[in-house]
Amino acid sequence: MATTITVEERTKDRLTDYKFGNWTYDEVLNMLMNKVSIEDISSEHIEEHYRRLKDFKGVSKDDFKKELKKRQKKGS
Repeated sequence: MATTITVEERTKDRLTDYKFGNWTYDEVLNMLMNKVSIEDISSEHIEEHYRRLKDFKGVSKDDFKKELKKRQKKGS
């Protein structure tokens, strides 16, 4: 079953560059996904998560609640 996905015009243009002969966009996307494993991409996301955690500066529970209340009042 075919579906529609939204991509920017620039992305579509780039995908078109990968089309050979009468390939469909589906074939192009599958070829590209076959070249990069999901594990490689997941690994990059996990590494980025840990990098961000190193610099994370938390706040106390009370300060967090105060900030939430302030934001709720502004949104009302």
